[in-house]
Amino acid sequence: MSFSDKINPFLVDMNNCLKNGQNNAALFIALALPDICSSTDMPRFGKTVKKRYTKWIDEYFIKQNGYDQNVTMSSTDVYLLRCAYLHSGVDKIIQKDVNAIIEKFVFVFSPSKIITAHRNSIINNGIATMQLDTHEFCREIEKSVNLFIEDSIDNKIVEDNSKNILHVQNIDNGFIF
Repeated sequence: MSFSDKINPFLVDMNNCLKNGQNNAALFIALALPDICSSTDMPRFGKTVKKRYTKWIDEYFIKQNGYDQNVTMSSTDVYLLRCAYLHSGVDKIIQKDVNAIIEKFVFVFSPSKIITAHRNSIINNGIATMQLDTHEFCREIEKSVNLFIEDSIDNKIVEDNSKNILHVQNIDNGFIF
């Protein structure tokens, strides 16, 4: 099974969550995907989680999605969002970091798709807040993951390490160990 085969079920699940209105689950997957991708190539991205995650976000997310242009959001901001949301379920960045720009995140969605509110930087009561549309953010992560997949096609380290990516298996046709 290739790296692409191993990572695609996460992308499918994220998109299914978005289609079914499970925005929190989609956001959990989106914030975990850079962890999974960067962990498959530790020699390039580093061994510590923060270093791997921020380096991957810098290389595959920030520039490709224009966060380095009109909207300023650093890889450290995305990492701190990951930590706050995945570990505590909170919107405010608890950890302070000199490379952080954003102090709080607000995720929104519009089921009607009439209104899109994405990449709005707001100072509210002195707190630097970034408003992101959940669907758009997940699409940007997916675009970044697909770019990483393309870049990793002939990367033996990524292919070898992807063999360890955990998958939930359908056992209707027997067990596979």
